[in-house]
Amino acid sequence: MSKMEFAVGCVRECLPRQGRVFTVRRYLVEGRFARIVAVDGIGLCWRELVGQVNCKDDLVKFVEVSGFTSVDDWWNRVVQFRGSKPKWLYKVCVYRNGKR
Repeated sequence: MSKMEFAVGCVRECLPRQGRVFTVRRYLVEGRFARIVAVDGIGLCWRELVGQVNCKDDLVKFVEVSGFTSVDDWWNRVVQFRGSKPKWLYKVCVYRNGKR
């Protein structure tokens, strides 16, 4: 089982509060064994690939469940971490009693 970390506070706080969060990562994970992840302080979560992020507009419909207050704030943080390198959007849901 993989581990997943949330270094950005607003994202880390969104996951338990809303039961899910959209997060941008540097890696592409595919395959059936990559779906359940362990998140420190949360427990088991379900990670699902949404798709590649190429520009700020790709994040607009997900910002309400990102932990960020605006797509501009989110995009600025993504660019700070990733620059022009590939970016991947994931939906992460708290896994409770075998359900996501």
